[in-house]
Amino acid sequence: MLKTQVLYEVGIEKQVLILRDGSERNYPETLSNGRANYIVFEWLIRDLAGLTKTTGSDSKDSMGRTYEQKAYKDPELHPNDDDLFRVSSSSTFGANNYGPLVNRLVKTGNYAEAFDIVNQTGYSKNDFYILTNTGGFTPSIPLRFVILEKELLVSNLDKFDPRLISKNVILNNIIKTKIVLI
Repeated sequence: MLKTQVLYEVGIEKQVLILRDGSERNYPETLSNGRANYIVFEWLIRDLAGLTKTTGSDSKDSMGRTYEQKAYKDPELHPNDDDLFRVSSSSTFGANNYGPLVNRLVKTGNYAEAFDIVNQTGYSKNDFYILTNTGGFTPSIPLRFVILEKELLVSNLDKFDPRLISKNVILNNIIKTKIVLI
């Protein structure tokens, strides 16, 4: 089992599809496109962390603790990207289920009610969060990920929007050390 508050790095060269005739096809967009890379990186991190697939959350460990995985854009690849990124359930964004209500609560400064909804739909259902640099990923940099206890994540949420957290806070204040796995 991997430790929390450690930035893990995994060097990735490419993702290759091997056909029955032995030929290989490389589709680099599968690593940079969020729709394509979500499952690939979820499974890779499960393998590396000794986790298994579960329902309700993305993964679980041998003790039944649950893990939710969220992606951010790495500052090395995307230096002008927003510092804040989404860690709450997708049901709390945009036009999704609770999105309009949470948007109104955030816009009117009603953080407590917004947090209650976000907590009930996501944070309260997970024990840990795995934050990955796989948003807009390219293999020119390593895959980077950190595992955080839910309580630590929640205590560092943005003070205006409880769906968001700061990359800067995580990368510069929370992470204690870095380990290169591969």
